[in-house]
Amino acid sequence: MVQALATRRRSPTDFFTAIARAHPRLAHVRIGAEHYYFLTHPDVIREVYVTNGRFTVKGRALQRSKVLLGEGLLTAEGEHWRRQRRLVQPAFHRDRIRSYADDMVAATLEHTAQHWTDGRQVDLVSELSTLTLTIVGRALFGSDLSGDSRTVGAALGQMLAGSRRRVLPGGQLLDRLPLPVNARIESSIAGLDAVVQRLIDEHRAAGDTGDVLSMLLAARDEDDGTGMSDRQVRDEVMTLLLAGHETTAVGLSWTFWLLSQNPQQAAALRTEVAATVGGRPPTFDDLARLPLTTATFAEALRLYPPAWTLGRRLTADLRVDGWTLPAGSLAVASQWVLHRDPRFWTRPLAFEPARWLDAEGGFDEAAPGQPRGAWFPFGLGQRVCVGESFAWAEGALVLATLAQRWDPEVDPDYDALPEPSVTLRPRAGLPTTLRARSAI
Repeated sequence: MVQALATRRRSPTDFFTAIARAHPRLAHVRIGAEHYYFLTHPDVIREVYVTNGRFTVKGRALQRSKVLLGEGLLTAEGEHWRRQRRLVQPAFHRDRIRSYADDMVAATLEHTAQHWTDGRQVDLVSELSTLTLTIVGRALFGSDLSGDSRTVGAALGQMLAGSRRRVLPGGQLLDRLPLPVNARIESSIAGLDAVVQRLIDEHRAAGDTGDVLSMLLAARDEDDGTGMSDRQVRDEVMTLLLAGHETTAVGLSWTFWLLSQNPQQAAALRTEVAATVGGRPPTFDDLARLPLTTATFAEALRLYPPAWTLGRRLTADLRVDGWTLPAGSLAVASQWVLHRDPRFWTRPLAFEPARWLDAEGGFDEAAPGQPRGAWFPFGLGQRVCVGESFAWAEGALVLATLAQRWDPEVDPDYDALPEPSVTLRPRAGLPTTLRARSAI
Protein backbone atom coordinates (compact mmCIF):
# COMPACT_ATOMS: atom_id res chain seq x y z
CA MET A 1 0.00 0.00 0.00
CA VAL A 2 1.27 3.49 -0.89
CA GLN A 3 1.53 5.89 2.04
CA ALA A 4 -1.33 8.41 1.76
CA LEU A 5 0.79 11.12 3.41
CA ALA A 6 2.72 11.42 0.15
CA THR A 7 -0.27 13.16 -1.46
CA ARG A 8 0.37 16.21 0.72
CA ARG A 9 4.01 16.60 -0.25
CA ARG A 10 3.80 16.86 -4.01
CA SER A 11 1.43 17.87 -6.77
CA PRO A 12 -1.19 15.30 -7.80
CA THR A 13 0.50 14.79 -11.20
CA ASP A 14 3.86 14.10 -9.54
CA PHE A 15 2.20 11.81 -7.03
CA PHE A 16 0.40 9.82 -9.74
CA THR A 17 3.62 9.54 -11.75
CA ALA A 18 5.54 8.27 -8.73
CA ILE A 19 2.87 5.64 -8.06
CA ALA A 20 3.09 4.38 -11.66
CA ARG A 21 6.86 4.09 -11.47
CA ALA A 22 6.74 2.13 -8.22
CA HIS A 23 3.66 0.07 -9.12
CA PRO A 24 3.56 -0.50 -12.88
CA ARG A 25 0.13 -2.15 -12.98
CA LEU A 26 -1.97 -1.45 -9.89
CA ALA A 27 -1.57 0.31 -6.54
CA HIS A 28 -3.72 0.73 -3.43
CA VAL A 29 -3.85 3.99 -1.47
CA ARG A 30 -5.97 4.68 1.59
CA ILE A 31 -6.90 8.29 2.36
CA GLY A 32 -9.07 8.55 5.44
CA ALA A 33 -11.88 6.05 5.04
CA GLU A 34 -11.56 5.92 1.26
CA HIS A 35 -9.73 3.18 -0.63
CA TYR A 36 -8.23 4.22 -3.96
CA TYR A 37 -6.91 1.80 -6.57
CA PHE A 38 -4.59 3.47 -9.06
CA LEU A 39 -4.64 1.74 -12.45
CA THR A 40 -1.24 2.20 -14.07
CA HIS A 41 -1.23 -0.21 -17.01
CA PRO A 42 -3.44 -0.17 -20.14
CA ASP A 43 -4.52 -3.81 -19.63
CA VAL A 44 -5.78 -3.04 -16.13
CA ILE A 45 -7.46 0.18 -17.26
CA ARG A 46 -9.38 -1.62 -19.99
CA GLU A 47 -10.36 -4.39 -17.59
CA VAL A 48 -11.99 -1.92 -15.19
CA TYR A 49 -13.36 0.81 -17.48
CA VAL A 50 -14.30 -1.20 -20.58
CA THR A 51 -14.82 -4.87 -19.68
CA ASN A 52 -16.38 -4.07 -16.29
CA GLY A 53 -17.57 -0.55 -16.99
CA ARG A 54 -21.16 -1.49 -16.11
CA PHE A 55 -20.01 -1.98 -12.51
CA THR A 56 -18.74 1.59 -12.14
CA VAL A 57 -20.22 5.04 -11.57
CA LYS A 58 -18.67 8.50 -11.62
CA GLY A 59 -16.04 9.31 -9.02
CA ARG A 60 -16.07 11.78 -6.17
CA ALA A 61 -15.16 14.96 -8.09
CA LEU A 62 -17.90 14.68 -10.71
CA GLN A 63 -20.47 13.60 -8.16
CA ARG A 64 -19.76 16.78 -6.22
CA SER A 65 -20.01 18.79 -9.45
CA LYS A 66 -23.75 18.08 -9.46
CA VAL A 67 -24.16 21.22 -7.36
CA LEU A 68 -23.51 23.10 -10.62
CA LEU A 69 -24.12 20.63 -13.45
CA GLY A 70 -27.14 18.86 -12.02
CA GLU A 71 -28.00 15.53 -13.69
CA GLY A 72 -26.45 16.28 -17.07
CA LEU A 73 -24.60 13.75 -19.21
CA LEU A 74 -21.33 14.33 -17.38
CA THR A 75 -22.75 13.41 -13.96
CA ALA A 76 -25.87 11.27 -14.54
CA GLU A 77 -25.86 7.50 -14.09
CA GLY A 78 -27.78 4.39 -15.05
CA GLU A 79 -30.94 4.46 -17.12
CA HIS A 80 -31.27 8.23 -16.78
CA TRP A 81 -27.84 8.66 -18.37
CA ARG A 82 -28.63 6.20 -21.15
CA ARG A 83 -31.87 8.00 -21.96
CA GLN A 84 -30.20 11.41 -22.02
CA ARG A 85 -27.36 10.06 -24.14
CA ARG A 86 -29.86 8.82 -26.73
CA LEU A 87 -31.50 12.23 -26.84
CA VAL A 88 -28.27 14.24 -27.07
CA GLN A 89 -26.22 11.96 -29.36
CA PRO A 90 -27.80 13.13 -32.66
CA ALA A 91 -26.47 16.63 -32.02
CA PHE A 92 -22.94 15.32 -32.55
CA HIS A 93 -23.36 13.18 -35.65
CA ARG A 94 -20.98 13.88 -38.52
CA ASP A 95 -23.46 15.95 -40.54
CA ARG A 96 -24.07 18.17 -37.52
CA ILE A 97 -20.35 18.66 -36.97
CA ARG A 98 -20.04 19.69 -40.61
CA SER A 99 -22.71 22.34 -40.05
CA TYR A 100 -20.93 23.62 -36.93
CA ALA A 101 -17.57 24.01 -38.68
CA ASP A 102 -18.44 27.30 -40.39
CA ASP A 103 -19.51 28.74 -37.02
CA MET A 104 -16.21 27.66 -35.46
CA VAL A 105 -14.17 29.45 -38.12
CA ALA A 106 -16.39 32.52 -38.34
CA ALA A 107 -16.34 33.03 -34.57
CA THR A 108 -12.53 32.79 -34.58
CA LEU A 109 -12.19 35.37 -37.35
CA GLU A 110 -14.64 37.75 -35.68
CA HIS A 111 -13.03 37.44 -32.25
CA THR A 112 -9.54 38.19 -33.55
CA ALA A 113 -10.78 41.03 -35.76
CA GLN A 114 -12.52 42.69 -32.81
CA HIS A 115 -10.08 42.02 -30.00
CA TRP A 116 -6.60 41.15 -31.32
CA THR A 117 -4.02 43.71 -32.45
CA ASP A 118 -0.38 43.27 -33.23
CA GLY A 119 1.77 43.55 -30.10
CA ARG A 120 -1.11 43.33 -27.63
CA GLN A 121 -0.36 41.55 -24.35
CA VAL A 122 -3.01 39.02 -23.31
CA ASP A 123 -3.59 35.97 -21.19
CA LEU A 124 -4.03 33.41 -23.94
CA VAL A 125 -6.03 31.03 -21.73
CA SER A 126 -8.60 33.74 -21.07
CA GLU A 127 -8.73 34.71 -24.75
CA LEU A 128 -9.25 31.15 -25.92
CA SER A 129 -11.86 30.49 -23.22
CA THR A 130 -13.87 33.48 -24.45
CA LEU A 131 -13.50 32.27 -28.03
CA THR A 132 -14.55 28.68 -27.36
CA LEU A 133 -17.52 29.89 -25.28
CA THR A 134 -18.58 32.01 -28.25
CA ILE A 135 -18.25 28.97 -30.53
CA VAL A 136 -20.36 26.80 -28.23
CA GLY A 137 -23.00 29.52 -27.98
CA ARG A 138 -23.19 30.02 -31.71
CA ALA A 139 -22.84 26.41 -32.88
CA LEU A 140 -24.89 24.57 -30.25
CA PHE A 141 -27.34 27.20 -29.03
CA GLY A 142 -27.61 29.68 -31.90
CA SER A 143 -26.86 32.50 -29.46
CA ASP A 144 -24.19 35.14 -28.89
CA LEU A 145 -22.57 34.36 -25.54
CA SER A 146 -19.53 36.61 -25.96
CA GLY A 147 -21.05 39.08 -23.50
CA ASP A 148 -21.50 36.34 -20.92
CA SER A 149 -17.86 35.26 -20.82
CA ARG A 150 -17.21 37.03 -17.52
CA THR A 151 -20.19 35.37 -15.81
CA VAL A 152 -19.29 31.94 -17.15
CA GLY A 153 -15.59 32.40 -16.43
CA ALA A 154 -16.24 33.43 -12.83
CA ALA A 155 -18.50 30.43 -12.22
CA LEU A 156 -16.03 28.05 -13.83
CA GLY A 157 -13.22 29.54 -11.75
CA GLN A 158 -15.19 28.92 -8.57
CA MET A 159 -15.84 25.32 -9.60
CA LEU A 160 -12.18 24.70 -10.43
CA ALA A 161 -10.92 26.39 -7.28
CA GLY A 162 -13.15 24.25 -5.07
CA SER A 163 -12.53 20.98 -6.86
CA ARG A 164 -9.68 19.73 -4.67
CA ARG A 165 -11.69 20.38 -1.54
CA ARG A 166 -14.68 18.49 -2.94
CA VAL A 167 -12.55 15.46 -3.78
CA LEU A 168 -11.28 15.05 -0.22
CA PRO A 169 -13.25 13.07 2.35
CA GLY A 170 -15.46 15.51 4.25
CA GLY A 171 -15.69 17.90 1.32
CA GLN A 172 -19.46 17.48 1.12
CA LEU A 173 -19.77 18.69 4.72
CA LEU A 174 -17.71 21.79 3.93
CA ASP A 175 -20.07 22.55 1.05
CA ARG A 176 -22.91 22.91 3.56
CA LEU A 177 -21.19 25.31 5.94
CA PRO A 178 -21.88 29.08 5.75
CA LEU A 179 -18.41 29.86 4.38
CA PRO A 180 -17.63 32.86 2.13
CA VAL A 181 -16.44 30.51 -0.62
CA ASN A 182 -19.80 28.73 -0.60
CA ALA A 183 -21.60 32.05 -0.89
CA ARG A 184 -19.46 32.90 -3.92
CA ILE A 185 -20.23 29.52 -5.49
CA GLU A 186 -23.97 29.99 -4.95
CA SER A 187 -23.79 33.45 -6.50
CA SER A 188 -21.89 32.09 -9.51
CA ILE A 189 -24.42 29.29 -9.99
CA ALA A 190 -27.25 31.81 -9.86
CA GLY A 191 -25.54 33.90 -12.54
CA LEU A 192 -25.06 30.87 -14.75
CA ASP A 193 -28.63 29.72 -14.21
CA ALA A 194 -29.81 33.12 -15.41
CA VAL A 195 -27.76 32.76 -18.62
CA VAL A 196 -29.09 29.25 -19.26
CA GLN A 197 -32.68 30.21 -18.52
CA ARG A 198 -32.39 33.14 -20.91
CA LEU A 199 -31.26 30.75 -23.65
CA ILE A 200 -34.17 28.40 -22.98
CA ASP A 201 -36.74 31.21 -22.87
CA GLU A 202 -35.44 32.68 -26.14
CA HIS A 203 -35.70 29.31 -27.86
CA ARG A 204 -39.19 28.61 -26.58
CA ALA A 205 -40.30 31.98 -27.94
CA ALA A 206 -38.55 31.56 -31.32
CA GLY A 207 -39.56 27.97 -31.98
CA ASP A 208 -37.31 25.42 -33.67
CA THR A 209 -34.18 27.19 -34.94
CA GLY A 210 -32.37 23.99 -35.91
CA ASP A 211 -29.67 24.12 -33.22
CA VAL A 212 -28.89 21.76 -30.35
CA LEU A 213 -31.05 23.56 -27.79
CA SER A 214 -34.02 23.35 -30.15
CA MET A 215 -33.26 19.66 -30.53
CA LEU A 216 -33.20 19.18 -26.76
CA LEU A 217 -36.51 20.97 -26.33
CA ALA A 218 -38.12 18.90 -29.09
CA ALA A 219 -36.44 15.54 -28.32
CA ARG A 220 -38.63 12.55 -27.58
CA ASP A 221 -37.42 9.23 -26.22
CA GLU A 222 -37.87 6.48 -28.81
CA ASP A 223 -39.13 4.04 -26.18
CA ASP A 224 -41.82 6.04 -24.37
CA GLY A 225 -42.19 9.22 -26.42
CA THR A 226 -41.52 11.54 -23.50
CA GLY A 227 -39.33 14.62 -23.72
CA MET A 228 -37.02 16.30 -21.26
CA SER A 229 -38.32 18.21 -18.27
CA ASP A 230 -37.29 21.85 -17.89
CA ARG A 231 -34.79 20.77 -15.25
CA GLN A 232 -33.27 18.15 -17.55
CA VAL A 233 -32.91 20.69 -20.35
CA ARG A 234 -31.23 23.08 -17.91
CA ASP A 235 -28.76 20.43 -16.76
CA GLU A 236 -27.82 19.40 -20.31
CA VAL A 237 -27.39 23.01 -21.44
CA MET A 238 -25.26 23.75 -18.37
CA THR A 239 -23.08 20.70 -19.04
CA LEU A 240 -22.61 21.50 -22.74
CA LEU A 241 -21.96 25.15 -21.93
CA LEU A 242 -19.20 24.51 -19.41
CA ALA A 243 -17.64 21.21 -20.50
CA GLY A 244 -18.09 22.11 -24.16
CA HIS A 245 -15.78 25.10 -24.08
CA GLU A 246 -13.36 24.54 -21.20
CA THR A 247 -11.50 21.42 -22.38
CA THR A 248 -10.95 22.74 -25.91
CA ALA A 249 -9.76 26.11 -24.62
CA VAL A 250 -7.28 24.39 -22.31
CA GLY A 251 -6.10 22.03 -25.06
CA LEU A 252 -5.53 24.92 -27.48
CA SER A 253 -3.72 26.93 -24.80
CA TRP A 254 -1.21 24.13 -24.26
CA THR A 255 -0.92 23.72 -28.04
CA PHE A 256 0.22 27.30 -28.52
CA TRP A 257 2.60 27.11 -25.57
CA LEU A 258 4.20 23.99 -27.07
CA LEU A 259 4.43 25.66 -30.48
CA SER A 260 6.20 28.61 -28.87
CA GLN A 261 8.65 26.15 -27.37
CA ASN A 262 9.15 24.37 -30.71
CA PRO A 263 9.49 26.89 -33.59
CA GLN A 264 10.27 24.18 -36.17
CA GLN A 265 6.98 22.46 -35.43
CA ALA A 266 5.20 25.83 -35.62
CA ALA A 267 6.73 26.48 -39.03
CA ALA A 268 5.67 23.05 -40.30
CA LEU A 269 2.11 23.72 -39.15
CA ARG A 270 1.98 27.09 -40.92
CA THR A 271 3.39 25.53 -44.08
CA GLU A 272 0.66 22.88 -44.16
CA VAL A 273 -2.10 25.44 -43.58
CA ALA A 274 -0.75 27.78 -46.27
CA ALA A 275 -0.42 24.95 -48.81
CA THR A 276 -3.88 23.58 -48.08
CA VAL A 277 -6.16 26.59 -47.64
CA GLY A 278 -4.02 29.58 -48.62
CA GLY A 279 -5.71 32.77 -47.43
CA ARG A 280 -9.32 31.57 -47.43
CA PRO A 281 -11.04 30.38 -44.25
CA PRO A 282 -10.62 26.64 -43.62
CA THR A 283 -13.68 24.40 -43.89
CA PHE A 284 -14.81 21.04 -42.57
CA ASP A 285 -13.74 19.38 -45.82
CA ASP A 286 -10.21 20.71 -45.32
CA LEU A 287 -9.75 18.71 -42.11
CA ALA A 288 -8.80 15.54 -44.00
CA ARG A 289 -6.14 17.59 -45.82
CA LEU A 290 -4.73 19.09 -42.61
CA PRO A 291 -3.32 15.96 -40.94
CA LEU A 292 -0.38 17.72 -39.28
CA THR A 293 -2.72 20.36 -37.84
CA THR A 294 -4.87 17.68 -36.24
CA ALA A 295 -1.71 15.83 -35.16
CA THR A 296 -0.40 18.99 -33.49
CA PHE A 297 -3.59 19.27 -31.44
CA ALA A 298 -3.41 15.54 -30.61
CA GLU A 299 0.18 15.82 -29.42
CA ALA A 300 -0.78 18.68 -27.11
CA LEU A 301 -3.64 16.55 -25.72
CA ARG A 302 -1.13 13.76 -25.13
CA LEU A 303 1.36 15.85 -23.21
CA TYR A 304 -1.13 18.11 -21.43
CA PRO A 305 -4.51 16.34 -21.40
CA PRO A 306 -7.22 18.79 -20.23
CA ALA A 307 -9.03 15.84 -18.63
CA TRP A 308 -5.98 14.54 -16.79
CA THR A 309 -7.52 11.92 -14.52
CA LEU A 310 -10.44 9.50 -14.70
CA GLY A 311 -12.11 8.20 -11.55
CA ARG A 312 -14.88 5.64 -11.09
CA ARG A 313 -16.52 4.26 -7.95
CA LEU A 314 -17.05 0.49 -8.07
CA THR A 315 -20.56 -0.83 -7.52
CA ALA A 316 -19.45 -4.47 -7.22
CA ASP A 317 -16.36 -6.40 -6.17
CA LEU A 318 -14.00 -6.80 -9.14
CA ARG A 319 -11.20 -9.33 -9.46
CA VAL A 320 -8.48 -7.51 -11.42
CA ASP A 321 -4.86 -8.54 -11.98
CA GLY A 322 -4.89 -10.86 -8.97
CA TRP A 323 -6.43 -8.23 -6.67
CA THR A 324 -9.97 -7.91 -5.37
CA LEU A 325 -11.15 -4.34 -5.73
CA PRO A 326 -14.08 -4.06 -3.32
CA ALA A 327 -17.40 -2.41 -4.08
CA GLY A 328 -17.41 1.19 -2.89
CA SER A 329 -13.73 1.78 -3.57
CA LEU A 330 -12.48 4.28 -6.16
CA ALA A 331 -10.58 3.22 -9.28
CA VAL A 332 -8.41 5.99 -10.72
CA ALA A 333 -6.39 6.22 -13.92
CA SER A 334 -4.47 9.28 -15.09
CA GLN A 335 -4.17 10.40 -18.70
CA TRP A 336 -1.22 12.52 -17.57
CA VAL A 337 0.63 9.38 -16.50
CA LEU A 338 -0.37 6.98 -19.28
CA HIS A 339 0.14 9.53 -22.08
CA ARG A 340 3.74 10.05 -20.92
CA ASP A 341 4.67 6.51 -19.93
CA PRO A 342 7.95 5.46 -21.61
CA ARG A 343 6.74 1.87 -21.73
CA PHE A 344 4.20 2.82 -24.38
CA TRP A 345 5.56 5.93 -26.13
CA THR A 346 8.80 6.65 -27.95
CA ARG A 347 10.48 9.81 -26.58
CA PRO A 348 7.43 10.36 -24.36
CA LEU A 349 8.27 13.90 -23.21
CA ALA A 350 9.12 15.23 -26.68
CA PHE A 351 6.61 17.32 -28.65
CA GLU A 352 6.47 15.39 -31.92
CA PRO A 353 3.19 15.86 -33.82
CA ALA A 354 4.46 13.67 -36.68
CA ARG A 355 4.13 10.59 -34.44
CA TRP A 356 0.38 10.74 -35.26
CA LEU A 357 0.89 10.46 -39.04
CA ASP A 358 0.64 7.11 -40.77
CA ALA A 359 2.77 5.85 -43.65
CA GLU A 360 0.63 7.78 -46.16
CA GLY A 361 0.90 10.99 -44.15
CA GLY A 362 -2.66 10.90 -42.82
CA PHE A 363 -3.68 11.49 -39.22
CA ASP A 364 -4.26 8.25 -37.33
CA GLU A 365 -4.80 7.91 -33.58
CA ALA A 366 -3.17 4.46 -33.75
CA ALA A 367 -0.06 5.66 -35.62
CA PRO A 368 2.21 5.98 -32.56
CA GLY A 369 1.73 2.27 -31.85
CA GLN A 370 0.54 2.69 -28.27
CA PRO A 371 -1.66 -0.07 -26.79
CA ARG A 372 -5.36 0.52 -26.23
CA GLY A 373 -5.78 2.11 -22.83
CA ALA A 374 -2.59 4.20 -23.03
CA TRP A 375 -4.39 7.01 -24.91
CA PHE A 376 -7.78 8.27 -23.70
CA PRO A 377 -7.99 12.09 -23.83
CA PHE A 378 -11.82 11.96 -23.99
CA GLY A 379 -12.38 9.10 -21.60
CA LEU A 380 -12.80 5.38 -22.12
CA GLY A 381 -15.58 2.84 -22.41
CA GLN A 382 -19.26 3.63 -22.78
CA ARG A 383 -18.85 6.97 -20.97
CA VAL A 384 -16.49 8.43 -23.58
CA CYS A 385 -17.24 12.13 -24.15
CA VAL A 386 -20.29 12.64 -26.37
CA GLY A 387 -18.70 15.79 -27.82
CA GLU A 388 -15.38 14.21 -28.84
CA SER A 389 -15.93 14.75 -32.58
CA PHE A 390 -16.95 18.36 -31.91
CA ALA A 391 -13.74 18.95 -29.94
CA TRP A 392 -11.49 17.41 -32.62
CA ALA A 393 -13.05 19.57 -35.36
CA GLU A 394 -12.96 22.71 -33.23
CA GLY A 395 -9.36 22.22 -32.12
CA ALA A 396 -8.05 21.71 -35.66
CA LEU A 397 -10.14 24.44 -37.29
CA VAL A 398 -9.36 27.10 -34.68
CA LEU A 399 -5.69 26.16 -34.82
CA ALA A 400 -5.62 26.40 -38.63
CA THR A 401 -7.55 29.69 -38.67
CA LEU A 402 -5.24 31.33 -36.14
CA ALA A 403 -2.09 29.94 -37.76
CA GLN A 404 -2.99 31.71 -41.00
CA ARG A 405 -2.95 35.15 -39.44
CA TRP A 406 -1.32 35.08 -36.01
CA ASP A 407 1.72 33.88 -34.10
CA PRO A 408 0.69 34.02 -30.42
CA GLU A 409 4.11 34.41 -28.83
CA VAL A 410 4.42 32.87 -25.39
CA ASP A 411 7.83 33.56 -23.88
CA PRO A 412 9.71 30.25 -24.43
CA ASP A 413 11.34 30.74 -21.01
CA TYR A 414 7.99 31.09 -19.26
CA ASP A 415 7.44 28.19 -16.86
CA ALA A 416 3.88 27.15 -17.65
CA LEU A 417 3.16 24.92 -14.68
CA PRO A 418 0.06 22.73 -14.95
CA GLU A 419 -2.61 23.13 -12.28
CA PRO A 420 -4.31 19.75 -11.79
CA SER A 421 -7.90 20.62 -10.97
CA VAL A 422 -11.05 19.49 -12.79
CA THR A 423 -9.05 20.33 -15.91
CA LEU A 424 -5.31 20.78 -16.39
CA ARG A 425 -5.02 24.54 -16.90
CA PRO A 426 -1.74 26.47 -16.87
CA ARG A 427 -1.49 27.59 -13.25
CA ALA A 428 -0.92 31.30 -13.86
CA GLY A 429 -2.36 31.50 -17.36
CA LEU A 430 -0.23 32.12 -20.44
CA PRO A 431 1.06 35.70 -20.76
CA THR A 432 1.28 36.12 -24.52
CA THR A 433 2.22 38.75 -27.07
CA LEU A 434 -0.01 38.67 -30.16
CA ARG A 435 1.98 38.82 -33.38
CA ALA A 436 0.10 39.42 -36.62
CA ARG A 437 1.29 37.55 -39.69
CA SER A 438 1.36 38.98 -43.18
CA ALA A 439 -1.63 38.03 -45.31
CA ILE A 440 -1.05 34.93 -47.41
